[in-house]
Amino acid sequence: MATTTTHNTFGTNVSVPIKRAAQSKYKRKAGFTYPLVGKFNTVTGDSLQENYSQQSYFSPSYGHALIRNNVRQLLLCEKGERVMLPNYGVSIKKFIFEPLDEITFFLVRTEILRALSTYFSMLNVISLGVFGSDRNSQSNEMIISLTLQILDESLDIFDVEVNIG
Repeated sequence: MATTTTHNTFGTNVSVPIKRAAQSKYKRKAGFTYPLVGKFNTVTGDSLQENYSQQSYFSPSYGHALIRNNVRQLLLCEKGERVMLPNYGVSIKKFIFEPLDEITFFLVRTEILRALSTYFSMLNVISLGVFGSDRNSQSNEMIISLTLQILDESLDIFDVEVNIG
């Protein structure tokens, strides 16, 4: 029995520089949303409805939502709370019962900028605001408002706000 040893090639081979130019330098990164609970879409009859009674675990997140969740986790995590990363986090809760004045806000800003430069080098901090809750309230709550820019080809800008109290 004979086998064929001929084959046909159509088109031209793509050169290596063209292949490299077509590939993106930045890969799309995925992670888990926080909290790890999402919603299912269920079909009832002819309509699609969101069902909040069922919970989906480990739903992926991309882009702004992923980075926003990671920054919120960094700001809400105390130093020493993570098992394998003892320096991860920002010790903001130690400032809760301090007087909400300019010195405290400066210390909180310094702590946040240090943590962001250590763990999020791909972000540029455009604005960082630390505010106390309104003066009429008796609560000692801090509001942290960040405007961040992603340092990749998109240069997207987004906001993150965290309440500590």
